[in-house]
Amino acid sequence: MKFRVIEGGKAIETRPGAGPAGIRDEAERRIKATGYEQWRVRSLATGAPIPRSIQYLKMQIDFVAEKLEQLNPMPMDFTDDKYWPTVSI
Repeated sequence: MKFRVIEGGKAIETRPGAGPAGIRDEAERRIKATGYEQWRVRSLATGAPIPRSIQYLKMQIDFVAEKLEQLNPMPMDFTDDKYWPTVSI
């Protein structure tokens, strides 16, 4: 029996964290930084609503991540703040 090494897909990603998975990771990092998960757990436990500003920011981050994933080619600097929404107080 002979074994062959299959090396498919190595040329697709040229750097770690690139591609749709990297963009989704960046979006999740930014959502986590907003404290959304703590607000969601609190809302589930107590019934208190998640603040609208937090809900809206999460929605914006998800939208940006979706659109960045659709770009061809995807920007190499997708972690730059110029692509992502910020909290407006």
